[in-house]
Amino acid sequence: DGDTLEVVVDLGFGVRSVQTLRLRGIDAPELITRDGVEAKEFVQSSLAKLIRERQPLLIKTVKSDKYDRYLADIFYTDKAGKSQYLNNRLLEEGHAVRVRE
Repeated sequence: DGDTLEVVVDLGFGVRSVQTLRLRGIDAPELITRDGVEAKEFVQSSLAKLIRERQPLLIKTVKSDKYDRYLADIFYTDKAGKSQYLNNRLLEEGHAVRVRE
């Protein structure tokens, strides 16, 4: 759904690792709902645009959850030079709700 991502992490020296991240502090609807599909599409299009524009991302992980997914915060700078927080953008756009951990 919109709050879970699978990413390839470049560890350096030609070593990569595939990790599952869960965006910290939010909960998006499940994919079996229209709202869940919209949340996922919002995240996918946001990240795809950043990748196309070669904008750097900062992914900060905190700990892993009970499903062994790292809880993560994702930060980036938009094209206008403004700092953005992906987790919060999902909240602002109505694609997620805040949760306590």
